[in-house]
Amino acid sequence: MCKQYVQPRVVSDHCDIVVKSLVKDWGPKPFRTIDAWLKEPGFKELVQEKWSSYVVQGNNVSRLKDKLKLLKEDLKMWNRDVFGCMDINKNRIVKEIEALEIQDENNSTDEDAKLKRNGLH
Repeated sequence: MCKQYVQPRVVSDHCDIVVKSLVKDWGPKPFRTIDAWLKEPGFKELVQEKWSSYVVQGNNVSRLKDKLKLLKEDLKMWNRDVFGCMDINKNRIVKEIEALEIQDENNSTDEDAKLKRNGLH
């Protein structure tokens, strides 16, 4: 079930329509990858190894769905092991960059700190 709302006309003779779904269950989350995974050495081999190790039954569509589900779980664990918690790492790096930029503004940055800051960007 959904509802629609007509927004007021502002500039033209057209008006926006907002459609809101009252049902929150959108089904399973889609299979996604992170670009950094593709650059990680051994990632493609890991996917090939995992994919070929799954033994599932059913027709082609259900086997594909089941294999993707298994791969998704394995990649979640692999991501946690290889990259750690991305939000925590990102926040740590942003704070490090901010501290180095403050040093740079105060003209107290040595050459090593400048190289480090550039590497973090």
